[in-house]
Amino acid sequence: MVNPTGHRPARITLLQLGVGTVGGEVLRQVRAHHGRWSERLGFDVVFGGVAGRAGALIAAGDRGLDDRQLARIVEARRATGTFQSSATESGGLVTVAEAVDTLASRGPLVVIDAAAGERTAELDARALERGAGVVLSNKAPLALPSNDPRSVVLWAETGPGGRLRYEATCGAGLPVISTLRALLDTGDEPIAITGALSGTMGAIFSDVAGGMPFSAAVRAAKERGYTEPDPRDDLSGLDVARKALILARTMGRPVDLSDIAVESLVPPDLVEVSVAEFLDRVSVGDDEIATMGREAMEAGAALKYVATVPAEGAISVGLRQVPKVTVLGALQGPENIVSICTRRYDDYPCVVSGPGAGAEVTAAGILADVLALCPALRADA
Repeated sequence: MVNPTGHRPARITLLQLGVGTVGGEVLRQVRAHHGRWSERLGFDVVFGGVAGRAGALIAAGDRGLDDRQLARIVEARRATGTFQSSATESGGLVTVAEAVDTLASRGPLVVIDAAAGERTAELDARALERGAGVVLSNKAPLALPSNDPRSVVLWAETGPGGRLRYEATCGAGLPVISTLRALLDTGDEPIAITGALSGTMGAIFSDVAGGMPFSAAVRAAKERGYTEPDPRDDLSGLDVARKALILARTMGRPVDLSDIAVESLVPPDLVEVSVAEFLDRVSVGDDEIATMGREAMEAGAALKYVATVPAEGAISVGLRQVPKVTVLGALQGPENIVSICTRRYDDYPCVVSGPGAGAEVTAAGILADVLALCPALRADA
């Protein structure tokens, strides 16, 4: 097929790590928009492989997995928690490292890391070393210690002209990283970034501001699907700390997670108990949170869980009293907001806000990064 420019679309192969909620939505959006990208952008984007904990299923040829195979993968993952049965029907699994090597040898490749945890960092680095592009929604690989060899490889490719993109790590589909990059690349000087970077925390403390006890707000957020299966994964502050670290490193600060002051909202004696017991006993923190909320209200402020990332000095993540007259203080519900103060945007900071979670917007952020990498990968082919 020839596109309106008179050129045959350039084939870009995808290998996706992780087929959870976000990963499944990425597959759906690629299937839905493949034709549009081919006609309008000149890129024939195909799925060469999909990988999970058990291994990877890769296409036999360079035309990629067909729609029927992709649909079966998503259905199997939803039904059983793994796509291994679907993969067996299609010819079996290979190791993910083998999948990276095989698909990279066929032509331009983008590895999408939509998994969770650090275990994919080595695969991301391997892909870059073989000339592929990498797009992450997974924050953990970018939050590794700065002296970790995998971290060195990944961060070396994050700058202008690099082959690693990571918009969806901070704010799902919101243009936080790209906005910050544009400011820095055009010579602006950062002063500080302040943000409410957790839709979970936003939902919880909007309910607390409305008079709901903290424990009830946590349970309500879990019921509405705003939290991880174990709400402590959100309440520990680690997720926000990773986002703060990514923003700090993007600004050029050589920091590690251990350098960030993180306020956990998980009572110490509930760290090791079961999820059910945690939800039963989380009310032990109600009085303290209620007092903090009243003090904030009396000061004309709102209680928010905030990441503060200055260009110099201490980086912190925790509860803060934020004046209601500010855009951050007026934030309601599970939205994210990031205020970027720079030399150019000092009196009036550059603000990015909107939904900071959700499979559809996160998948769109991932695919925007994929499409941004395509021209460079085609040129290198």
